[in-house]
Amino acid sequence: MRRALLVVGREEDPSEAIELAESAGYEVVEIERARRVGEGRLGISSGKAEEVFERAREAGAEAIIMYGSLSSSQAFNAMKESGLSILDRDKLVLEIFARNARTPEAKLQVKLAELTYELPRLKELIRRVRMGEQPGLYGYGEYEVEKYYDHIRRMRVRILEELERYRRHREVQRQGRRRWGMPLISLAGHTGAGKTTLFNALSNERRPVTGRAFTTLTTTTRTIWLGDGRRALLTDTVGFLSGLPHYMIEAFHSTLEELSYADAVLLVIDASDDPEIAARKYSTSIEILQELSVEQRRVLHVLNKVDVVGAGGAAGLAEELGIGDYVAISAREGLGLEELRRRIRGILGLEAELPAGARASRAAGGARGRGSRAGP
Repeated sequence: MRRALLVVGREEDPSEAIELAESAGYEVVEIERARRVGEGRLGISSGKAEEVFERAREAGAEAIIMYGSLSSSQAFNAMKESGLSILDRDKLVLEIFARNARTPEAKLQVKLAELTYELPRLKELIRRVRMGEQPGLYGYGEYEVEKYYDHIRRMRVRILEELERYRRHREVQRQGRRRWGMPLISLAGHTGAGKTTLFNALSNERRPVTGRAFTTLTTTTRTIWLGDGRRALLTDTVGFLSGLPHYMIEAFHSTLEELSYADAVLLVIDASDDPEIAARKYSTSIEILQELSVEQRRVLHVLNKVDVVGAGGAAGLAEELGIGDYVAISAREGLGLEELRRRIRGILGLEAELPAGARASRAAGGARGRGSRAGP
């Protein structure tokens, strides 16, 4: 693993940043706190930057991860003064995407996001070349840099056209599945919530589960049994991330739009998260679902990892998040899956829903026996 020094805001919990850094192949050798990441000409205050650059060199770091958003000029200035590779949060996420992309479509989506990220950096490079501050790309001059900039713009257009072909192909597949008469169910949620583990549990698949961010970058659809002789199609999708820039969401839109067409969406929430972290992740998930025009009536809240926190812990978190109706499960241990199937049948109109009082009573019993519970 490459060695990196991590810079986070003074009040920030560094756990997410460390997890993402490790997922991207970095070993965090030291953590520094700055007043705020994203300020000043270096991304952090000048005095703090001098201290950070020196500590990074002493620790033998190959890169400095500034866990925030840096402008093109801030990234260039920091790289020039430190002599080290500088990554902001967006660049870190892009490196994770690149490591995990396996299918041709996923690789195109990642490339699109990378090119979109690079365009403003190239503009900054062209500006600096014109000012004579530093040589152009790989030592080239202004003309070569501008040629490369135009090349990237043309490449983006070609990738968008190719992704549109994938989108149309997926729409044909979707229409074919509907002709089979089976409802479509999609998994959604913050990365690391356990979506793929739940997908495996419901479909008897063995898709890789690494415990790291963004293991899933493309959709996979399988037939599942819902009980009572009912079947449905279940799709696993790319995970969400708090503060993910809009251009990254757009790059993966053809994959995420599966959520828009689903008859039911299972919003998976990690019940073992700290309430403050869980609230941020939940808010992000709801915002993205709203952007994709997913109706709330089609969303079933699924609190995962009840084997870790118990039914009471799941109930407490649901109250903190303001979720009144949910199912608590453990995808890893198989707890609460029968109740989950029953609730899915209810959303799909395949089973008459119980009255509200009876539903709460039945679900509460399920939580004691199998890890499932409906909130107040």
